[in-house]
Amino acid sequence: MPQPEIILGSSFVVLAAALVAYRFLHRPVSLDGRPVPGSALARYGDVHLRDLYRLAVLLEEDGIALYLKLAELAQDPAARKLCAQLAEEEGRHRRTFEAKLKDWRQLPPNRITWPEFLEKVKLEGLFANPPGHGATETEVAAFAIGQERRTMQFYRMFENSFPEAWRRDMLRELVEEEMSHEARLRRTYPAIV
Repeated sequence: MPQPEIILGSSFVVLAAALVAYRFLHRPVSLDGRPVPGSALARYGDVHLRDLYRLAVLLEEDGIALYLKLAELAQDPAARKLCAQLAEEEGRHRRTFEAKLKDWRQLPPNRITWPEFLEKVKLEGLFANPPGHGATETEVAAFAIGQERRTMQFYRMFENSFPEAWRRDMLRELVEEEMSHEARLRRTYPAIV
C-alpha cells in the first residue's frame, strides 16, 4: 500500500499540472500581439492588438454620435427609434472593446506609432468627416451607411490579421451586427444607393 505522503505528493503534482494546462489553454491573448505577416493590417506598420482595440473604441464612439445626430434629424418616428437602437448597439460594442483593454495592464499609446497608425486609418476613410451643421437627414444617413460598410471592412481585416484573438474574443458577431446596421439603414432609407 502506497504511503500517504507519496499519494499526497502525486496528487499535488497532478493538480499543479492540470492547473498549468488550464491556464495555458485559457490564457488571454496578448494585447501586444502583432498581425499575421502578410495580412492586410500588417501593411499599417508596427500595430498591436491593443492599438486595434483602442481604434475600435474610437470608431464605436463616432458611431454613437452619428446615430444620435441622425435620430435628431429623422422625420419618421420609426427612423428615430432605429437610430436610438443603433446608438445603443454601438455603445455595447464600445464597452466590449473597453473591457478587453481593461483586462490588461494600462499602457498609453505609443507616441510614435499610434499617430502614424491613425493617419493611415484616416486615409482608408474610417474617420471621414461627417456631414457638417445643416446637413440633411439623407446626407447623414448616406454617410452612416458608408461608415458601417467601412467599419465592417475594418473588422474583417482585424479578424483575418488576428484570427486567434478574434476567435477567442468571439468578436465575429460584431461583424454581423455591423452588417445588420447597414441593412437596417438601407431598409429605412431605400432611396440611398
